[in-house]
Amino acid sequence: MTTEEIQLCGIIIPKISALAVTISALAAAVSAIFSAVSSRTTLTLYKKEKKEKLNDKLNRILEIGIEYPYLESENFIFQWDKYRLTDDEKYLRYDMYCNLLFNFLYDVWNHFNHDKKKIEEFVDIKTWVRAHKNNWLNPIDENENIDGYDYEFRSFINTYIK
Repeated sequence: MTTEEIQLCGIIIPKISALAVTISALAAAVSAIFSAVSSRTTLTLYKKEKKEKLNDKLNRILEIGIEYPYLESENFIFQWDKYRLTDDEKYLRYDMYCNLLFNFLYDVWNHFNHDKKKIEEFVDIKTWVRAHKNNWLNPIDENENIDGYDYEFRSFINTYIK
């Protein structure tokens, strides 16, 4: 055994200089910082991509509303209760439109972590929920909203109706 080695539990280990320990600690710290920055960047990009997808969904809903303007017509919507159980193509389309709309709102609600203020800044949820409340309250399948959405989201939507 030389002066550059120590024995620990019968194992000969080379002595490490204070400089080597400092360099190792510094390298570990730099690595941790780069890892944190990389993770933060990845998270930021993920959130940005997720918001872009929400914007794409919003644009698609708006395009459908332009293509079939009666879907947002107050006079048409008012007739929902009367025609909801018929095979009238317009009301079947309206039901699917509302499903698409409420699914979108559910995605927005989750994206913004249930933050009402952020949701209202992103989309005009009040107007949409109030306009389509009859479909929400009286879906074709009476359990559609119970089975399709969790209690917290249903309660959130209902705050705009009451």
